[in-house]
Amino acid sequence: MNRPEIVERPAMNNIDRITKVIDRISLWSGKAVSWLIFPMAAVLVWEVFIRYTVEPTLWAVDISTISYGTHFFIAGAMTLYLGKHIRTDFFYQYWSVRTQCWVDLICYLFLFLPGMVMFIWLSWVFFTESWDLKEELLTTWRPPAYPYKLVIPVSGALILLQGISELIKLIQTIVTGVDHRRKQDAPREAT
Repeated sequence: MNRPEIVERPAMNNIDRITKVIDRISLWSGKAVSWLIFPMAAVLVWEVFIRYTVEPTLWAVDISTISYGTHFFIAGAMTLYLGKHIRTDFFYQYWSVRTQCWVDLICYLFLFLPGMVMFIWLSWVFFTESWDLKEELLTTWRPPAYPYKLVIPVSGALILLQGISELIKLIQTIVTGVDHRRKQDAPREAT
């Protein structure tokens, strides 16, 4: 009986390392872009001040929109890791951990993964067309749009990567009977 446990342990350690690396990437990217809130707020405060003292700027609204949009998109992977995306779990919350994992596994495999792959592919096309055209935002300031549009497929890739980590944790929970989904909580037995 001890022998299979010894064989599975290194494989599980490798899988745990993979999910930890992915989780760290998600946390790091979310924390890094969270700093964009400060320049966004500063630009908006500057705009309000300058509007009433001199004249409105052409660039402030664009900078704040780009900062917040980048923050919103890139932080999606961290939000998925923390389990903070909106869920309607009227029934889900009353199910056992194992049942929750099976439902999540089916949703990740048949809805999330195909949807994210499609999203990344289409947003990459969206970005490359913008790059080829050297597209500018349709505002009075007219900054280039393509760097901002690159944020969309990058965020999709980060969210997909975190989704793969979540999928691995679901499979671990189903196989081992220990809940690996929420790292902020101590592991608990799945029933």
